[in-house]
Amino acid sequence: MLFEYKIHTRYVETAQDGIIHHSSFVIYLEEARIAYLQKLGFDINDLEKKKFLCPITDLSIKYIKPLYSLEDITLQVFIESFSKARFTFHYKILRQEVLCATASTTECILNELFKPIPLPSDLIEIFNKEKLRISSCRI
Repeated sequence: MLFEYKIHTRYVETAQDGIIHHSSFVIYLEEARIAYLQKLGFDINDLEKKKFLCPITDLSIKYIKPLYSLEDITLQVFIESFSKARFTFHYKILRQEVLCATASTTECILNELFKPIPLPSDLIEIFNKEKLRISSCRI
């Protein structure tokens, strides 16, 4: 099973047409991604305490159906790929069983001088285990 994160949309996130503004989707992705990493045993705060940064280097969202205020949505997120220096998450945003959007984010890790560094070995180990778990769930 993919990691699922539940969100209740808020009225303040809507545009004048009553539809959730596209900028709110980025916040939803961030919430889900951080929760997913925590579930995997990787705390972003621990990384930052060591003076490392974890910026998004690429973001893509495909809007399929609108979201509205005051409804429950589910974000499914999984690690799509990773290398020595970058990792990519894939997302599905659903209202009940209806697919409303898909997205992906790619991140890297920078040192305090904003220079890219290799992913920590513990993070690579976590990602390897998760990729194996995900692939076994899809069979």
